[in-house]
Amino acid sequence: MLGSDLLRDYGVSASRLHPHPGGFESDCWIADEAWFVKLWRRQEPPAGLGLLHELHAAGLPVPAPLPTIDGELYATWHGRPYAVFPYVRGRTATRDDWRQTAQALRRVHELDHIDLPHATMAEPEIRQLRERLDHPWIAHRHDEVAEAISRLERAIERARAKVVRQVVCHRDFGGFNLILAGGEVAAILDWEQAVLGPREHDVWIAAEGEHTEAFLSEYGARDLDIDHVEYALLARALQDMAARVLGETDRPGVDTWGFRRIAKLDSDLAHFRPFCAQP
Repeated sequence: MLGSDLLRDYGVSASRLHPHPGGFESDCWIADEAWFVKLWRRQEPPAGLGLLHELHAAGLPVPAPLPTIDGELYATWHGRPYAVFPYVRGRTATRDDWRQTAQALRRVHELDHIDLPHATMAEPEIRQLRERLDHPWIAHRHDEVAEAISRLERAIERARAKVVRQVVCHRDFGGFNLILAGGEVAAILDWEQAVLGPREHDVWIAAEGEHTEAFLSEYGARDLDIDHVEYALLARALQDMAARVLGETDRPGVDTWGFRRIAKLDSDLAHFRPFCAQP
């Protein structure tokens, strides 16, 4: 990525670009401490850029993409799409920022009149993982993965039989996607997976730290559905495991983000139960 590309595509004159760690699916740069440049690794057009303008207009701290000279929301570089956003100074959220994370998540779930696709719980990557149980990264725990997938399928069947409240779900909330400055949330990033779905499909993030019940209280959780909670916790563990196994990247992450979460599933559910509707 060169400054000449930004000038040609966006009319932005940048004298210095330096790399940013980016994310699992993108390479990123900061231009003159004013602009954040995101270059997707895949060649498909990025989804949901128009949604960012809608969320920004609704009052959320969501950086909206800068239009190109041609009025588009992204340009291409060597066949890969890239977009330019205002650079937000701050730091990424940690588990110690559970209070601000819970408050920001509540704001997201209070939004109205946002047009999004509905959650399906289809999980195609997890179905593919079932076919790869002999992969060397998970073969030694073959039975454990198979049982987790079967348990997920049973939770999906129960959850689909219920009518629950639908909200705007980010589906990858917190952590690197939450920027804090001065103790406040300055930006909520990466909305590509956003859907209309059950609150539980976001609120699972409460289990990622040591303050699950305090997080849920700060969020204002009540009458959650335990089957949707179980689905969300298991799905996230298996999604992250599948992404690494199928893509053969980040071998340590299979344990950190997959097996570790599966191992503590029942203890996590115990923390959620006081905030769930009684059967």
